[in-house]
Amino acid sequence: MKNNYLKNKVALVSGSSMGIGKAIAWELLQQGAKVILNGRDYEKLIRTKNDFSTNGFKVKSVIADIRDQDKCKFLIEQTISIYGQLDILVNNAGMSSRGSIEHSSDKNFTILSETNFTGAAHLSKYAIPFLKETKGHVIFINSVAGFRGMPFNSAYSASKMAQAALSEALRIELYDFGIHVGIAFVGFTQNDPDKKILDVDGSLVYLPKRNNLRLATAESVAKSIRIMIEKRKKRITLTGLGNLANFIFRYFPIFSNWLIWLNREKIKSQYTMIGGKKVNENAQVNNQYKEIITGVEGKVKTVLKSPNIKTY
Repeated sequence: MKNNYLKNKVALVSGSSMGIGKAIAWELLQQGAKVILNGRDYEKLIRTKNDFSTNGFKVKSVIADIRDQDKCKFLIEQTISIYGQLDILVNNAGMSSRGSIEHSSDKNFTILSETNFTGAAHLSKYAIPFLKETKGHVIFINSVAGFRGMPFNSAYSASKMAQAALSEALRIELYDFGIHVGIAFVGFTQNDPDKKILDVDGSLVYLPKRNNLRLATAESVAKSIRIMIEKRKKRITLTGLGNLANFIFRYFPIFSNWLIWLNREKIKSQYTMIGGKKVNENAQVNNQYKEIITGVEGKVKTVLKSPNIKTY
């Protein structure tokens, strides 16, 4: 049911070509918001835009890798250029990985930090002047892995914990400007079939479907994010398992540490190192701020370099 709060508000959702980001964009569009889609894969971004257009929603999309500070600034500038304002920034773009600290590729730590932490920080930084004008929202899509360091998922946990700290600091800094800062700790969620994570060796692997857990849907997560925005909530935790983890980690830290230690092999075998098909080597994420290579690499490069073709 619409309450018109989001009608004509401008929302930028990073990493919205698939998964939770796409679901959030869809939810906001249904409530009357104007949405800017973002991704770094040209084909996926255009496919998502076309999906929305087919359903009667006019959206703009901007290809940009938020690991690059200049691309973050470009993304905000394009949003303002298109709509003249910014009401909602959803820092959704993220990357996950797996593997022990000892055996993980060096670049995994860099990519995870630059995507989940500094990318969100730079987007927020450049959005703030415009959000002050609208007394808008900065939303962080975090994870239950952001509650504490998790074994065999350390780079991801650390980057999400850093993002959580960023949100806490930002909330205080922006209080006097009327800007709402919210963070959502998302539990295990049904993943898009094309969802990729960084494997131990730094290559990409498709995240297999989890059959050993009750998973939330991307749509249910998106609805919770929409309500969070409308009610200007500071913090939400999603899924029963997520709430249980939050309670135990917060009020019983010694017990939680013992629990994780006791189940360390189960965590490794059933929650992190769970298989998955390797992604073609021509579609890997490198360490040099280049967009994901697709079958239209030349087209992507042309789009990025042309001053006249920046949004779609």
